[in-house]
Amino acid sequence: MKKTTVLGLTASSLMLLSASSFAGISIDSSRVIFQAVDNTTGKSVGVTSASDSLTPYLIKAQILKTPEGEQASTQFIVTPSLFRLEPGTTNQMRIMKKNAALPQDRESVFYLRTIATPAGEKNNEQQKNRIGGTIQVSSGNIIKLFYRPAGLNIKPQQAMQSLQFSATGNGLKVTNPSPYYVTLNSLVVGGRNVPMDIKTGNTMVAPLSSNVYPNAPHKGNVEWKAINDYGGLEIFNGQIR
Repeated sequence: MKKTTVLGLTASSLMLLSASSFAGISIDSSRVIFQAVDNTTGKSVGVTSASDSLTPYLIKAQILKTPEGEQASTQFIVTPSLFRLEPGTTNQMRIMKKNAALPQDRESVFYLRTIATPAGEKNNEQQKNRIGGTIQVSSGNIIKLFYRPAGLNIKPQQAMQSLQFSATGNGLKVTNPSPYYVTLNSLVVGGRNVPMDIKTGNTMVAPLSSNVYPNAPHKGNVEWKAINDYGGLEIFNGQIR
């Protein structure tokens, strides 16, 4: 099996920027990897307002169980969960794990949601007087939070490379035999792109699980690009078994 690693600060930086920026607000990571060693001190995540931003923002942060935001996580908290971010400044949030049991033989996934609402200028009485007739438009962003227990038997790069491909009655089956989540950027089979859709969740293959991609080719070589811990791409090649 052939593996190619896409390196370079410029490419990775562009990916992080496009993945984690909204309304002039950026998060310093496209994903958060919470290691077992972080259980005591937590994990810091920075939120930055662009230097040319014209307004401060009220930032609300929350850890969710699903990307739809239907249920808050009981395993993690983020502090501060509500704060004011001035133009051109950075504020650090800290993600802390509660004393809640999580699987120790595989990764678990959660979602960090940040919502930015224009806060208005301090001590601006005219703006305060107008607030009753003004609609404040919020925008937000969600990134993945992976909890990674200690002692997993392989490395993340090996997990991405270990994907297995087989034909099924209604499509292509992609099996992940590893204890890590594998997030796909693209999947090409026999020279044809297999549709990827974040909304349906088919870009991520859970640990010790499989995804089925309907109407995908059953023959030919396979090339897949997976997203690593730093937001960069790892490229692999294989075959359908």
